[in-house]
Amino acid sequence: MSRRPILWGVLIGLLLAVLFAPWTGTALGRLAKARAARASAAAALAAPTSLSALLKPELAFAGTNAAAAIRARIERLAQGGGVLVEAVAPIAAPPPLVMVQLRVSGPEKAVLALADAIERERPLLRFRSWRVAPAEGGGVRLSGVLVGAMR
Repeated sequence: MSRRPILWGVLIGLLLAVLFAPWTGTALGRLAKARAARASAAAALAAPTSLSALLKPELAFAGTNAAAAIRARIERLAQGGGVLVEAVAPIAAPPPLVMVQLRVSGPEKAVLALADAIERERPLLRFRSWRVAPAEGGGVRLSGVLVGAMR
């Protein structure tokens, strides 16, 4: 085999490489931009999110003693309705949230009225989970987890 066909092949290959260089450069530039955008999106997803603005300030509990304020509110409402507060215990929650485990018992109407009053009053407090079961002596027992927010 002579060198002439190999030389022509090399020259045609170089000519094609020069002709396609602008499109190749554009494609490589777009690829670099896409990789940079993907990396910044991944970094944004990996960054912790701020939970500071969950509610308006007037709907959240003030200060760091929100669990004590929730306990006082539950005891005040229970005393007014004739319901026995068996347990109110704080549960670990992310910083702007406050969670409290609750267990009360009494007459069915009074316990349901207490649950309604807890959720209706301000600052905002909601049942995350709850369960009503019959209690000994003819009443019912409400147990659940309350969630509120702190400022």
